[in-house]
Amino acid sequence: MSHLPEEVVEIIINRLTSNRDRNSASLINKLWYTVDRYSRRVVYVANCYALSPERVVARFPMLRSLTLRGKPNISDSRLFPRDWGGSVDPWIEAMSKNCRSLEELRLKRMVVSDRSLELTSVSFPYFKSLILSSCSGFTITGLSAVASNCSMLEQLEVEKSDVTDNSGGEWLSNFPESLSSLVSLNISCIKGLVNPTDLVRLVARSPNLTNLTLNKTVTADTIRRILLKAPQLMHLGVGSNIPHLEIQSYIQLSSSFHKCKSIQSITFFYLVPPMLLRAISPICPNLVHVNMRYATGIQSSELINFIKKCPKLRRLWILDSIGDEGLEVVSYTCKNLEDLRVFHGRAEIGVTEVGLTAISTGCQQLKSLTYFCKRMTNATLVSFSKNCPKTTCFRLIISTPKQPDHTTQQPLDDGLGAIVHSCKNLRKLSLSGLLLTDQVFLYIGMYAEKLEALSVSDAGESDAGMHYLFNGCKNLRNVEMINCPFGFDFDDGDGVCSSLFEEYGSCMRSVWMSSCRTTLGGCKMIAQRIDSLNVEVINKEGDIREEEEEEEYPDDDMKVDNLYMYQALDGPRADSPSHVWTL
Repeated sequence: MSHLPEEVVEIIINRLTSNRDRNSASLINKLWYTVDRYSRRVVYVANCYALSPERVVARFPMLRSLTLRGKPNISDSRLFPRDWGGSVDPWIEAMSKNCRSLEELRLKRMVVSDRSLELTSVSFPYFKSLILSSCSGFTITGLSAVASNCSMLEQLEVEKSDVTDNSGGEWLSNFPESLSSLVSLNISCIKGLVNPTDLVRLVARSPNLTNLTLNKTVTADTIRRILLKAPQLMHLGVGSNIPHLEIQSYIQLSSSFHKCKSIQSITFFYLVPPMLLRAISPICPNLVHVNMRYATGIQSSELINFIKKCPKLRRLWILDSIGDEGLEVVSYTCKNLEDLRVFHGRAEIGVTEVGLTAISTGCQQLKSLTYFCKRMTNATLVSFSKNCPKTTCFRLIISTPKQPDHTTQQPLDDGLGAIVHSCKNLRKLSLSGLLLTDQVFLYIGMYAEKLEALSVSDAGESDAGMHYLFNGCKNLRNVEMINCPFGFDFDDGDGVCSSLFEEYGSCMRSVWMSSCRTTLGGCKMIAQRIDSLNVEVINKEGDIREEEEEEEYPDDDMKVDNLYMYQALDGPRADSPSHVWTL
């Protein structure tokens, strides 16, 4: 393999589609490294502080698509300070000088300034795609610059971000009249009115538009006009801030949906009038993905009737207001379901082990499950493990902490043990609100050989649980622990600290610990032993130093509120706020 001609190496490298495979191939020898360097077009950086933008540009000078992530994706985002960092500014600066061939930028949980968006819009002549998810710091001014200057734009998606438009939706008129390349447009999180004329005109001159997600101010009549102009749509996101839909509008909208049979995916958000659900009925038999996570005000009966019309669903994201009865309907209607996410809503109905039992019986092709529930039993989890062995992602959250099997009052260790034993390809596991002992970590360490990401809350009894986990899960990369009875003590040099980070620390991508048994001295010891690890102490009180001017910090016995550790090739970052101390 190491002596193949360059032409053969190029063919092999170019057929590798995942970054992980290309990373491994580039380590074979210098030739493979060089071929990968000049041929890689897509780069994914899971942590914007893991390496410098200059290093990325030097390593991959021909990159076309860059994905960047800033803040870690922890289960309770309230624990993470809003001003922690994660600015995209240095990345845009570096690429604007040395990587002008950039075509696509995907940012998640990052701070994005209007200046960066403006620089992006004028620095990359072939720029086609901007996707912002859970980002902050920018306004409609920055988005207007992208709309005005990027004449080849294909994707503009802004989701889960707080953006207010006070222009009355006039920013849509900034898209050039000559622009006809748009494929995807998501403006769901932009607050403010949308100019219906500009929106319909933009859609009409975009024959390749297949993905359109609107905000709540777009009326039913505007949606109807859009459907007539864009029958090729495959995904549509709609919501409404009106509680009712007039009968005439309903008839016209339903007729428009009847002519738009290409739609396979739909997202609802905000208040969804029952008549809107009924208007969409003509396309229900074709739907493979329905997202109702942010849809409020839908009665359980209306939701159930809607689901009954969607037999081809493969992905369903809903609120727990559907109830166990609704999940039973899902189980016998959606036999090909692969991804089910049941999120906690405001309703008192909720779901229990009864609903999960029904799902595991009827939806045996399931690969990903997120389940916010009121209670659970070991028997249900064992049944799930037998019926759904293809599961690769399993998230189980009970709203009240430390809940046992409600029928036996025993810990839920055995049920989770059955899941990690039967689901051989399990890669993501998230557990919160369950009564779990060290035994569950023994099961995970023994059977979850492919586990890459673990999130646990209020689990375990002692450091023994962590020994079981890290001695068994050799592929573990991302760990999140909240309110667990283990951690890093200064006086525990031969405990979990040495076991975890001397042997496995160099393989870890990131670790987040909150309200665990962790002291400042233990954190210092980790930072000293592993040079490639950035260790950040984040305390609730603000600056953990006694006085702002001093360089000395509290003694080693001080309890650490939050600890974030991650691999970094270029050392500590330079933009830490005062309440974040990099050791």
